[in-house]
Amino acid sequence: MKKILIFSDTHGDINRCLDIIEKADSVSAIFHAGDYTGDAEDLESIYPNIPIYYVKGNNDYFSKAPSHMLVTIDGVKIFITHGHEQNVKYEYKFMTLRKAAEKYDPDLIIFGHTHIPYTDYKGKATLLNPGSIRYTGTYAEAEIENGKLKTKIIEV
Repeated sequence: MKKILIFSDTHGDINRCLDIIEKADSVSAIFHAGDYTGDAEDLESIYPNIPIYYVKGNNDYFSKAPSHMLVTIDGVKIFITHGHEQNVKYEYKFMTLRKAAEKYDPDLIIFGHTHIPYTDYKGKATLLNPGSIRYTGTYAEAEIENGKLKTKIIEV
């Protein structure tokens, strides 16, 4: 089984992330959906043996990180973006985000920006916003086993 931790909108505060990672059993990967990529880079230097995937958010002005990416883990395709370019704060059903991800045929779409945790299991792709570890005290976990994906949002 692969265990994935998903953070977003840390905004310069990774202390809770560090606590979560330290307490977690066998983390296979970490995803960070932007704001701030510097935080993801810090996690990368602290945990060089854990793959960390991250994208830039609307507050990552000088970051060279991509605005989105597709990662495949054990056959599960994961699309990640911050969401500001897809108007996630203004669209109830996140249609622009879904359309942007659609060409990658993902199983999981991760986004941030709103700071509000959200999960939608309708359709082929699970839509997941872990919220903000700094402002709402939430993050998400995903487990992949035998090509099956399970997600949950956790409040600390």
